[in-house]
Amino acid sequence: MEIFSSPGNIFLFGEHAVVYGRKCIITAIGMRTYCNIEPREDRKICVFSEGYGSFELRELREVGEYSNKMDAIKDLIVTYYKKFGIDKGVNITINSEIPKRSGGMSSSTAVLCSVLKGLSNTFTKIDEKKFYDFLIPFQRKIHGGSASGVEIFSSTFGGYNLVNIDPVKYENLGKFKLPILIVDTGIEAKTSETVPYVRRGWEQDRKSYEEVFDRIENIVLEGVKAIKNNDLVKLGSLMTENHNILAKELGVSHPKLNKIIDTAIKNGAYGGKLSGGGKGGIAIILTDKNLKFENCYKTDIGISA
Repeated sequence: MEIFSSPGNIFLFGEHAVVYGRKCIITAIGMRTYCNIEPREDRKICVFSEGYGSFELRELREVGEYSNKMDAIKDLIVTYYKKFGIDKGVNITINSEIPKRSGGMSSSTAVLCSVLKGLSNTFTKIDEKKFYDFLIPFQRKIHGGSASGVEIFSSTFGGYNLVNIDPVKYENLGKFKLPILIVDTGIEAKTSETVPYVRRGWEQDRKSYEEVFDRIENIVLEGVKAIKNNDLVKLGSLMTENHNILAKELGVSHPKLNKIIDTAIKNGAYGGKLSGGGKGGIAIILTDKNLKFENCYKTDIGISA
């Protein structure tokens, strides 16, 4: 039995705008998903996921619309087996350190990446540079058709990644230690709802939205400089500026997110923002203060994959 793992992610800058061809910065976090792979003597495929249940595959039937958390895993396995003509069974056990309902820590991406790593290293090898192309169809089905899937890069390669999806390009920015707190609102955030929400606004007033996305990309590029210079004051200010645009102009924040960020800044944090689709999920706070919130995680970021 071999164990493979992939980290979760947070968006430092640029969520939503990345869907419209702008750059974003996404980074791996110290909470991971683990996948145990054990080949079988027969052709049965057995999958067990702590917290989500289990299933057996006796025939390779593709999944249509996803109705539960396990459907994307089924779809990935079936697609992989068909593509490479695999005729051996396998036991797959999935465990995760990432809270199930966190929203914004890319738990589904970490699961898919860890399973694909396991299959790739057990059967037919896929170059990790091709993980994005392989996994993006499943990401889009999970998130309602128009997700960027940029989390795949950090779950695959780790570190801080400057990513653009139109055309697909990424640059690993290296490894830096930043004092980040992740605060879970406890409100389930669904990217499958927030991405279409922004899309509807964009379709009604493309000029205004494109200007907003340009401003977000400028923040992203300034963020690259601040990270490389380890300028925490500038970085925190940029995070808060990005959050305010997401909250006030794209309308994807939540009162609880805003309160967490305001409270953190009033207590000495450099800045903060929502991460991911918004309307719930998590806030990320840049601070070297000993701040306390409910459902708060202190974790390394920019870690190796």
